[in-house]
Amino acid sequence: MRETRLWLLSLGATVLIAVLLGAHFALMHYSPVFYGESIEQTRSFTMMLERGRDTAQFVVYILLLAAALYHGLYGLRGIVLELPIAHAWHRAVNVGALLTGLAFFAYGTVVTWWTFVQK
Repeated sequence: MRETRLWLLSLGATVLIAVLLGAHFALMHYSPVFYGESIEQTRSFTMMLERGRDTAQFVVYILLLAAALYHGLYGLRGIVLELPIAHAWHRAVNVGALLTGLAFFAYGTVVTWWTFVQK
């Protein structure tokens, strides 16, 4: 039952990634159409920093980070657990995937937060 919940969570993360990436691409590539900006202005570093300071963008970045990390590390965990390793190593693989995910999530959140609060 636990594996089923983890797998369903991975599927949910996949849907969330698709939706958030779709929104991200729409904002990045179609904002000239919606806001009358030039493509160069939309893709400029200054404009990217301005979007990064928006609360909605901050939330989207954090959700995308969490979903992508979970989806990727859950898949990697599954691949490693299918290797012919001793059952005693399964817990180490689970803990390693969890700690790796938490470390990358913390780093990504700090970097995103730093960009968000910069004025």
